[in-house]
Order: sequence, then C-alpha cells, then structure tokens
Amino acid sequence: MRFGISARLTLVLALVGLLVAGLTGFYAFYVSRSLLVQSAQDELLLSTQVLARRIALTRQEVSRNLMVLASHPAAQASLQANANDSKSQLTTLFKVLMAANPAYLQIRLIDAKDHGMERVRVDRGIGDLQVVSNENLQEKGHFAYVSETLKLRLGETYLSPIAINHEQGSPSGLDRPTLQLAIPVGAEQGQALGLLVINLDLDGMFALLSADLPDDFSLYLANNHGDYLIHPDNTKTFGFDRGRRVLVQEEFTQTAALIEKNTEDILLQANQGPHAIAPLLAAFIARPILVHSEESRLIVGLARPLDGVLKQTDRLGRTIVQIVIAVSLLCALLAVMVARALTRPINSMIFAVHRFSKDNTALPLPVQRSDEIGTLARSFARMQGQIRKQMADLQHSRKELEHLARHDMLTELPNRRLFMDRLEQAIARSERTDEGFALLFIDVDHFKHINDTLGHAAGDAVLKVVAQRLAGNTRKVDTVARLGGDEFVVMMDHYSDRNLVAAFTEKLLAALTAPMALEAKTLSVEFSIGISQFPEDGHTAEEMIGSADKAMYRTKAGGRNGYRFTSDSNTQPNLL
Repeated sequence: MRFGISARLTLVLALVGLLVAGLTGFYAFYVSRSLLVQSAQDELLLSTQVLARRIALTRQEVSRNLMVLASHPAAQASLQANANDSKSQLTTLFKVLMAANPAYLQIRLIDAKDHGMERVRVDRGIGDLQVVSNENLQEKGHFAYVSETLKLRLGETYLSPIAINHEQGSPSGLDRPTLQLAIPVGAEQGQALGLLVINLDLDGMFALLSADLPDDFSLYLANNHGDYLIHPDNTKTFGFDRGRRVLVQEEFTQTAALIEKNTEDILLQANQGPHAIAPLLAAFIARPILVHSEESRLIVGLARPLDGVLKQTDRLGRTIVQIVIAVSLLCALLAVMVARALTRPINSMIFAVHRFSKDNTALPLPVQRSDEIGTLARSFARMQGQIRKQMADLQHSRKELEHLARHDMLTELPNRRLFMDRLEQAIARSERTDEGFALLFIDVDHFKHINDTLGHAAGDAVLKVVAQRLAGNTRKVDTVARLGGDEFVVMMDHYSDRNLVAAFTEKLLAALTAPMALEAKTLSVEFSIGISQFPEDGHTAEEMIGSADKAMYRTKAGGRNGYRFTSDSNTQPNLL
C-alpha cells in the first residue's frame, strides 16, 4: 500500500509533534529538576547559616548570664568567710537561671583558693534542681577550665572543648556530651577571686536550636580537627573519646577545604561511599569561636536526602507526560490541518523554556488558546511563576541574611566584617591614588559603670544614641561601624591633612558628649578617641585598627574624654 503526500505529511507531522512535545516535556522536567536541586541547596546553606547564627547567639546569651552573675554583689561576697546569706542568695539566682534554661546542667561558683574549692553549686537532677551541700563540694583546681579561666581578665569568657564529660561529682552530666562556659569573678581592684562555671548539655542545646528544622534534615557538628560531635549516627560521635577518630572530611571529602581554612562554606552532593545508595544534599560552614578556648572553629552542617527533594518533581513529571500524550494524539489526528498552527506555538514554547532556563527570562506564551497547546502553555506559565516566586523569596531571604551577617543587630551599623571589607578597599584605593585617609577608634568611657548602675537596657540605649550621632555627624562617603561592645570606628575617606582630621574629630567629639536624655534621666557620657592615618600609621587593615586602638588607650591613660593621634606618642593628648 502506497502512502500519499497527505498521509506522509500527516505521519511526519504527527511524529514531529510527538518528538517536539516529548523533548519539550523532558527539557522542562530536567530544567525544573535542576532548579529544584539548586533551590534546595540554597535553602540548606541559608538554614545552616541561620543555625550557626543561633548557636553564636546562644553562646552570647550564656556569656551575658555569666557576666550578670559575676557582677552581682553576692558572687564576690560568697567567696569571703562566713558568707552564708550571700551563698543563699546566689543559690537562688542559680536556680532561677537553670529553671529558665533547660540546657543548663550545672552552675558553680569556684574559689581561686583552696585548690579550686566549690563554694556554691546547683545541679540539675531527675525532674528537679539539687543544691549541693557543703560537705559534698569538691576541689576543681586541677581542671583546665578552672586554671584557664583564672588567667583571663574580668569580663572575658572561657569556652571548654566539647567532649564527653567524665568529671566525677556531676551525675546529671556524667558520660554526656557537655561543654563549660566560665568567667572570672573579681574584686574592684581587678584580682580574680574565683570563677563562675555553667555546664551545658550539648544534645539538649542543639535539640532546642534545631527544633524548627524539617524532619528530613540531618544535623552535623565537628570541631576544628573534623572530629564528629553531632551526627545522625551516634556511634560516630566523639570517636576520640573511645580511642578512634571519625572525621567529617573522611565521610564528606569536600569538607577538607573547611578544615584547611581554604573556604568558609561548602555545598555538595554526597553520592559515593556510604551515601552511594541514598545520596544527600549537604551544606557545611565553618565559624570561628570568638571567646578564649582551646578550639579555634566549629563546623556546622545540614543534609537532607536527595530523593526527598526530587519527589517534589513527581507531580510535575506526571503533568508533563499527560500534556505530551494529549498533544501527540492531537497532532496525529489533525496533523495536515494544523501543521503550521501547531509548529509555531510549540517552537515558541521550546524557545521560552530555553530562555527561562538560561537567564530566567519569561517570554510570552500562547496561554489564551483553548486547545491542548494552551493547556501546555498555561502549565509552563504556572511552572515559571512558581519557580520565579521561589527564586524571589530565596533572594529576599538571602538579602536579609546578608544584611544580618554584615550589620550590628543593636545599632544597625556595619559590623566588623563589613568594616574590614571597606577598610581593605580604602587601603587598595589609597595605594593606587596616593591619597590618604584617617581612622578614628572610639571607646565609650566608663561604659561598664553605666551597665552596672543603670542596667544593660540603658547601656544599649546609650550605644544606639552614639550610633545615631556618629551617623548624623559624618559624610556619606565615611564609614561608621561598631566593632563590638562599646567600641566604634569611623573611617574618614579622602582625609589626609592632620589639621582637618583634628577639626573633624573635635566637632564629632562635641556632638557625642552632648547630654543624652534616656527616659527620665540625662546622662553625660565621655569618649576616648584614637586616630591613625594611612599610610603613616600602618599599611594593612589590622595595623591601622591596632594603631588607632593604641592611640585610644593612650587617650584613656591621659585623662579620657579626648583624642590622640598615633603619632602623638610623646606628646600630651588632645582633650576637650
């Protein structure tokens, strides 16, 4: 039987229609799958960064609690003889704090004398809090967290290595992963009389921090050597405590770059070795420990099964198959009549999908048609809308997270990280143009006294006012940042003349020292300022900040409430 032109054309067009529809569906499915995997990886990285931030905030909260306890009069008084009333008061404070923080296993006040004798101690028992009596108190001077903490200055925090607790006398934390945060307790003359120690339940703390994560997320935590501290398989944690090493870089080889400090975050697909059967998407980041500790960094990771991510494409895949079948049948029945009309919209949709996958550009689709082509176009349009919305939401979340990572949460000023970036850019620009700039290191005088007498809320209010005044009395080209605590910096771009810098500093100091109205009180706050100039006082960002910091301390030594240039080392400070 011979086929005529019509039959051949019908057959050819039907086959072409089937091929085009199949390729379009497959390509759309492939692009959607790739975008979904990328979106899941970005979500993992964002979630890991948020978790790392929450860990840092938890550590800061514990440090603040320690500072509050260390500054309480009962803490110092309890280290004196015949201080039963003060010990009773301090015990009550310990119990209130532990009741509010379920992850606290133990709080202790340890004397620097008598071989580190415990003076006040509250343990978390089974269902209640237990106050340890005098005869059961122990000497702890031989433990590193005692000796290392006593070496610190008042107000500094010590973080112990994360390990399995084998310390006798601590039944609630025995043989459990714990860490200790400690702070010296001192008299007014600055001598450490003892220390306060909070024992944290590592499992309990991370259970609270990761409670909001999806059920299929797995949490990993490793120390700076790569030893697992938290792993979905508990047998792999704290291997060094059992005489063997179980390392994150052995399970996830790409994380070796984190151990070697070549990068700060890693996105990976684990599909080899133990994950060959069930591949994972994972994100790992390394964050430094910003307090005194034998550990330098912690590595935090989140992972989720790749199959769980790809299951979301099943419905889209079925929809695409149904659309392809419908279009193919239509092409087979009406190939001759609609060859031209069919080829044009299909090709346009192929081009639209290609452009969308290439540069996220949404081209017009024939969504107004009422046939299967219109159904296919509307499906693609809905898919594009969903993907664009997800990408927009992800971009918005990323921008918010980047803003939080580069700005101080209290004052909204740039933080140390952002300031260091701008300072290094200014140095590079100055080296090219031979045009110098000045750096002001500003410290609030007697800020601890404000916190101690008026409370931390008043101290925070003072810092906000300082930030507003700094921002309001500088130029847009200048950079104002908060390095931490009561320390601020101002980078005066294109300022190389010493007299102009001095005049600007005097004007700024006058604005800063104006009385501050805080609720019902008016405060007069003073400031010490150190000034370094590029390139005279340093050639790197660290040298410039270090020079200005030293000049600021010379201002404090010379009477405070003034300023001094780094080059003024042999002259009197400039005081208002």
